[in-house]
Amino acid sequence: MVSESFTVSDQYRVAMKAKVEYVTPPTTRLDLVKQIWEAVLPTRELIITGNRIETLNRQDTKPYHAKEMSDGERGVFHLIGEALSVPTDGVFIVDEPELHLHRAIQARLWDAVEAARPDCTFIYITHDLGFAASRKDATKVWLREYTDGKWDWEEVPESDAFPETMLLEVMGSRHPILFVEGDRSSLDYFIYGKVFPEHTVVPCGSCELVIHSACSFTELPSLHHNKCGGLVDNDGRSESDIKMLNGLGIAVLPVALVENLFLLEPILMITSEKLGHSRDEVVPKVKDRVFTLLKNNAVRVVSNLTRQEIETALRKFGKGGDGAEALSSAFKSACIAIDPAAIYAKWEAEIARVLAEKDYAAALRFYKIKGLPSEAGSVFGVKFQNQVMRWLRGKDSASLVAAIRAAIPEIPDRAK
Repeated sequence: MVSESFTVSDQYRVAMKAKVEYVTPPTTRLDLVKQIWEAVLPTRELIITGNRIETLNRQDTKPYHAKEMSDGERGVFHLIGEALSVPTDGVFIVDEPELHLHRAIQARLWDAVEAARPDCTFIYITHDLGFAASRKDATKVWLREYTDGKWDWEEVPESDAFPETMLLEVMGSRHPILFVEGDRSSLDYFIYGKVFPEHTVVPCGSCELVIHSACSFTELPSLHHNKCGGLVDNDGRSESDIKMLNGLGIAVLPVALVENLFLLEPILMITSEKLGHSRDEVVPKVKDRVFTLLKNNAVRVVSNLTRQEIETALRKFGKGGDGAEALSSAFKSACIAIDPAAIYAKWEAEIARVLAEKDYAAALRFYKIKGLPSEAGSVFGVKFQNQVMRWLRGKDSASLVAAIRAAIPEIPDRAK
């Protein structure tokens, strides 16, 4: 490219001697490299003088030679130069474009390079699902396996049911899929990743999206080589609701939300042993704190359970008839069928029973508050949830993992 730049410059100089009017200098490949490189790395400037190439951090005054570039800077320069050197209407194959480049600049680089070479076909071979999803208008092909000299491949289908990143992950997994609540930074993803190592755990966000994803999975015939299931919080669900979810292949936790798994009695006993406490002393104390909090917040707990049951009933509104008259009639019928006072009284009696009978399992099932594990921390004298998570990350996590796994129902098969 430097040689080409010299040649173009000489030709331009000779041509200009024969002309009176000014002619804009032609753009060389080296000029395009500079433009794209600086667009991808806006805090850097590429200085090209003759056959010398230097780099300048825009916050500094002294440039440094190209041979002192970082791997990322050098890699971006090389890839741009290679792409601009492809023959017209050529094919540019990039193996693992994610290597040596920070994730933040990958999409920006290849967007700029593709824009500079609209005549070329770009083929990316990548394991990075995020990068694959960033190629918005691309045809995507996934390779199932290579057996006996033959590739088993398939084009990724378009689907409105899944975000593309999730779809690529699901299709590329050789393990059963488990859709869960939360995101990749959530406690759900961390715990279920430890407890279900034989699954590919895919966080979906809300409970509704877990249900939607699990149901949509079976509607994509190209994905039927794999199994899927779901796992959601209990949230005080009724037995009929749990049965309905089981029929969809979705298991329901025995506790209100995932944080309450830490307060299960087997977990408390293991923690007592690890911290050198007498379990006969500390476990009852933790339980008493949970019951005390439940008693003090009974009105709020009962109100939340009542709201949830009403919301569940209202979700069924409007199924069947269409039109303003049918919808108005269905809405009135739904409202008549819902008696908030009766629902409240039912849950009030249930919480009273839990407190009277010291039903600890039911308390964890109905009491929904993310800070509840901190009550155990005040008994054990440590940041309880953080301590258990450190143990789960360690080599000696088998007993804790087994205790949590034993408390979670088996992931059911979807009813046919």
